[in-house]
Amino acid sequence: MRKNNSAQMNKHIIGAERLIKTGLITFIFSTSASFAILAAFSYFKVAGVAVESMQILILSCGLGLLQALGITTALYVRFLRPLCQLEEEITAVAADPELILPTLGHSTRHNQDIQQLRSQILNLSEAVRQTIRQRQRLADIGEAVAKINHDLRNMLASAMLVIDQLENSNDPRVSEAAPVVIKATEQASALCQNMLDYLTELPQPEPETLNLSALTAELGQATNLQVSWRGPDRLYVDKIMFHRLLFNLARNADQAGASRLNIDIWQAGHLAVIDVSDNGPGIPQHLRQTLFRAFASGQPTGYGLGLAICLDMALALGGRLRLSRSTEDGSEFRLQLPAACLQIQD
Repeated sequence: MRKNNSAQMNKHIIGAERLIKTGLITFIFSTSASFAILAAFSYFKVAGVAVESMQILILSCGLGLLQALGITTALYVRFLRPLCQLEEEITAVAADPELILPTLGHSTRHNQDIQQLRSQILNLSEAVRQTIRQRQRLADIGEAVAKINHDLRNMLASAMLVIDQLENSNDPRVSEAAPVVIKATEQASALCQNMLDYLTELPQPEPETLNLSALTAELGQATNLQVSWRGPDRLYVDKIMFHRLLFNLARNADQAGASRLNIDIWQAGHLAVIDVSDNGPGIPQHLRQTLFRAFASGQPTGYGLGLAICLDMALALGGRLRLSRSTEDGSEFRLQLPAACLQIQD
């Protein structure tokens, strides 16, 4: 309670200071203008006016004070008070995004510009509250799915132990059906792992020196692609995140029918640019708008999580990922990272 009262008092003090400064500036300009006008009238004896300097000064101060009071009051009522109210409401919403603001009051009705501004703030506050609720619901769903996936993976692991024994069965029908069941189980297990990867919050990256030669060799062994690279032979990035990102891109290219994967690394100003291109059939036009959206896969057996995970890892590394080219001769993804990743640390 004391903290809120102190904050409220500070706001009133700041508002009073602004009002005093506005009145003081207005008084100085009004007094100076009145003094100049009266002095000119007296000097040139306009309309027979001839007064002494002290009288001119007193009259100027009086007129300046009246004008300052009138102008300051008008500015306070029309602009300063509504703006202070808006500032208080914005501060309150920033402290508590779920706060419900009051509807438009009388203090802003006579000022259309401020009324429109406050109306936009009200709309923004409502949109923020709805977005927060939606994200809470998605977070709850994500946590539930993560728990289900964890339990399902354990079930599938137990099932795999039994299914592996079916291949050695004396019954030919069982031994023939075993590979189909194993493949389906492996796909289900891979889906669970991808879901966990997508739902798990990524940790802070821990950069270290990464050898590109060893990385491309691992990518080639994990896929059926011929992987090559041009550029520096080492990078200073988080090894796990960078490896997972490139592995997902390589796996997608492999599944699309590509046979080669080229990685070009170069610097453009403050950015390190990493182009990952393949010689696959390209990405259909109608799939490019939802390319990085989860569960929007173009593959019949895919679930659209690979590129969504790649985008999350690119953001976690402080960069961005986008599709830079896709034709009948292949596709190219461009990863942009801070140029610091090109500076090898000892």
